[in-house]
Amino acid sequence: MRKVSIITALLLLIPMFVSGQENKEDAIKRSVTLYNPYKPTLQDATKRTSFPVMDDTTKIREDFKYSFTPGDFTPVYEVSPIKPATLSPDPLQKLYKGYVNMGLGNYISPFIEVSVSNLRSKNGAIGIYTRSYASAGKINLANSKRVFAGFMDNQAILYGKKYFRKSRLDTDIDLRQMSRYAYGYDPVEVGYDATKKSIRSLTFDVTGRARYFNVPRDSSHLKYDIAFKYNYFSRGDTAVQNNPGIELKGGKEVEGFYVGTNFNWDIYFFGGDLTYGPRNLLAFNPYISKGTEAWRFKFGFDFAVDAKDDPNPLASGKTSHAYFYPDLEFSFLVVPRFLRFRMTLDGDLQNNQARNAIYMNPFLMHSDTLFTLRNTDNKLRLSADVEGSFNADATYNLGVSYTLFNDMLMFRNDTLGVGNFFLPAYDDGEVLRFHGETTIAVNKHIKLTSVADYYKYSLTNFKHPWNKPEWDATAQIDYNLRDKILATVALNAMGDRYAMTKAPEDEVKLPAHVNMNIGLEYRYTKALSLWAKINNISWNRYYDWNYYPTHNFMIIGGFTYSL
Repeated sequence: MRKVSIITALLLLIPMFVSGQENKEDAIKRSVTLYNPYKPTLQDATKRTSFPVMDDTTKIREDFKYSFTPGDFTPVYEVSPIKPATLSPDPLQKLYKGYVNMGLGNYISPFIEVSVSNLRSKNGAIGIYTRSYASAGKINLANSKRVFAGFMDNQAILYGKKYFRKSRLDTDIDLRQMSRYAYGYDPVEVGYDATKKSIRSLTFDVTGRARYFNVPRDSSHLKYDIAFKYNYFSRGDTAVQNNPGIELKGGKEVEGFYVGTNFNWDIYFFGGDLTYGPRNLLAFNPYISKGTEAWRFKFGFDFAVDAKDDPNPLASGKTSHAYFYPDLEFSFLVVPRFLRFRMTLDGDLQNNQARNAIYMNPFLMHSDTLFTLRNTDNKLRLSADVEGSFNADATYNLGVSYTLFNDMLMFRNDTLGVGNFFLPAYDDGEVLRFHGETTIAVNKHIKLTSVADYYKYSLTNFKHPWNKPEWDATAQIDYNLRDKILATVALNAMGDRYAMTKAPEDEVKLPAHVNMNIGLEYRYTKALSLWAKINNISWNRYYDWNYYPTHNFMIIGGFTYSL
């Protein structure tokens, strides 16, 4: 009954409580904002399998049997030709029909050079080349006397070339005229005053030549080279020399060896005041050679004959001399590209006929002596040298040679006049020569070149080799700036020399000297360039020949224009 009473009391109080709440809510108002909607979720349930598990314990063994037969497999392929690459030819340089080169220097020295030829042709070429260089200046001798030391050199060459399928024909006519004045004489002479006409030497030299040769594909084909020439040489109006000649060269590979031969025959006829008969010079040189890039050898001999009138006025008839020389050469590569060794054993008969001698010394005496010069017999020459390169831009050559000779040609001052003309002098002996040269390209603009020789003579009769230096050397620097500016500086040096005057015991020492030459060219366009040359910039006064001082300081400038 007590529990029933309590429950009944609570039920009666509920309405009163609700009424109190409503009154309180009227006094306090609240708001609730829901940001997320209601999402009911269910708890994951784990499903249990209802299928039975059966394990099969039965095993089945499978056996395979196989076999193979070996054989070649040839794939099937098709050859498709590859189209050749198309190479565009390099653009050919523009050729000019010719050029004119003119200049003027001190000592009243005009210079002119003209060249004219046809343009590029597959059939041949034809052209003409001429040049003239002269001087009308005066220089001081050792006795302080001022004398005329002029000269003139003229030359004209008319040439033509004809191209055939496997050969070529070359022809040319070369005309030269040279004037010299024997201005140098012994300074102790007094009262000597020569006229220009009395000391003038006028030389005419005309040569016609025709050469026909083939261009074989390789050494297994016969190679031949045939040349005919005719030379007219005169010294003044009283001495004339005519020289027809023939030169033959040929060779072919036989059984792995190259077999070749050279043959020369020169005949000299004399006219004017020269009364002696003709002179014949023959030379025959057969040889065989074989080699590869690593080694090469050559084996042969030289046979020469000199037949002429005896120059001794007390003798009569002709004299003939035969000469025989070995011709051996062997070389091999020590270090590829860097060092090659070569050794030779040979000799030759040096032709000292008038035309060759006058270009060595233009002040030779006006007499028949000039046309009866003895030939130099280089009886034996042994040489060894090494050559190669330091790198792609630097090369070198070093060598030594020993020569045993008879009748070496030298020159001495005349004994009857004032010494301004020269006479030949001969002697037997030997000479040891050391040679060296290098070429170094410093960069694409600068190149250095040097050459030096040292000579050690041992003569039979004379103390010294007259007018021959103990040593000589040349050093040159070439500068090229984009083929626009070209410059050259060259140093030429020559050692002591000795000259013989009146007698063998009368000698004059010509001291060593160093000389500098400078050249400069500015190419304004491909057709026009300006140039200048400065020669004979010397530290001391020097002589080309005894009593003959050179033009000390010479400067010449001009222009070149292509036509």
